[in-house]
Amino acid sequence: METTLTDFQRNFSAARAAADRGETIKVKSAGAVYLFAKANDHPSRPFADLEHLFGVVRRPQPAGSPHETIRNRLKTRRAG
Repeated sequence: METTLTDFQRNFSAARAAADRGETIKVKSAGAVYLFAKANDHPSRPFADLEHLFGVVRRPQPAGSPHETIRNRLKTRRAG
């Protein structure tokens, strides 16, 4: 189902009923298209859109103990 933003706002109950039936409503506004659809509360794959980002960035393991890290930070602050 396709509609304009104004018609979507005026007929929201009809759009919601259509979404409840499983339809996807495309709302066109100022050159953009928005999708209105019913979604489950608990999707089976909540991060499916972000899977290509998994493992891209890895923080390095800290060198030394936390005490050494603190001492090094304090040394650089005093020296600078």
